[in-house]
Amino acid sequence: MIKLKLFACIFFCSQAFTANIFQLSPQATSIDLANIEPNHQPWNASSIYLAGDIVTHNNSLFIAAFWVKGIEPIENQPYWDGWIWLQNTVIEKWQANKIYQGGSLIKHGTDYYFARYWNENNPPNAHSSWQRIKDLFYLSPDLPPEHPDDFKTLDGVDQNDNGIRDDYERYVYEKFDSPQLITFSLSAASTLQLVIDIEQGRIPNLDTEISKQIILDFINISFCTEKIQNKLPSYRNPKLMYFNTIDRAYANRKGQNKAHDLIPWDDNFHLNADMSCEILEGMM
Repeated sequence: MIKLKLFACIFFCSQAFTANIFQLSPQATSIDLANIEPNHQPWNASSIYLAGDIVTHNNSLFIAAFWVKGIEPIENQPYWDGWIWLQNTVIEKWQANKIYQGGSLIKHGTDYYFARYWNENNPPNAHSSWQRIKDLFYLSPDLPPEHPDDFKTLDGVDQNDNGIRDDYERYVYEKFDSPQLITFSLSAASTLQLVIDIEQGRIPNLDTEISKQIILDFINISFCTEKIQNKLPSYRNPKLMYFNTIDRAYANRKGQNKAHDLIPWDDNFHLNADMSCEILEGMM
C-alpha cells in the first residue's frame, strides 16, 4: 500500500486563489464568469485546485471538476483530465426542451452540472445524463470503510455519496500516489458506470449519437491506459478495477453491445476519438 503523502499538505501547501463557482449567488438566472472576475488567475502547475475553481490557460477559461494538481488544462471535450473547458463563459440555468451537448455546463438549483452526453428534457440529477461537479470531490482522504454489500450489486455502495463506488475509490487511493493517476482513474468511473446504466435501462432515449460518445470515451480511456502502461507496467486498467465481479464484467459487455448495436458499421469510427494523453505523458 502506497501512502498518500500528497494529502498531508492539502491545507498547507500552495493553494490556488481563484474564483469558485460554488461561492456564487444561487439567485442568478445565468452567470457570465468573464464578468465576475475579468482577471482570473492563470493555471499554476504547483497549485492545488478544488472543485469549482476557475483558471485561465492559453486564452481559455477552465473549471476544476474535482481535486486536481499538476495537470495542465487543455481544450478537449473529455473531462477526465480534471478540467472542464468553458467553450462558452456563460453558465445558464437548466431549461426543459433545450438540447444539451456532451460537456455542456449548466446550473440547476444551487448545484452545477455538466452533460455526460447529448440529452433533452432530462432534469439534472446525479447518476443520470448529468454529472454534478461535487459528486467527484471530497476534501479529505478519509475513505469509506468496507461494507458487506460492496460487491453484491452492480452499483455497489457509495457511503460518502460522492458519485464513485466505494470499493473502486478505495482501491485507487490505496494503489496510487500520483495525483495524475488518481485523477485519471477516478474520472474514468463516470464513463465506466455508463455501460452499467445502459445495461440496466437507465439512459432514456439512448440513440446513435449518445452511443457513439460513450464508446468513443471508452476508446479514450483505453488509449491513455495503454500509454500509461508503456511507461508504468504496474498501472492497472481502470476497466479491470471497475468491472471487478463477474456480474459487473457481464453488465459491461452487455451494455457495450447495446451501444454498438445502435452504431452503423464504420471502419474509421475509432478515428473520431480524442485520443489525447499529453497530460499523462508529460507526468510520466
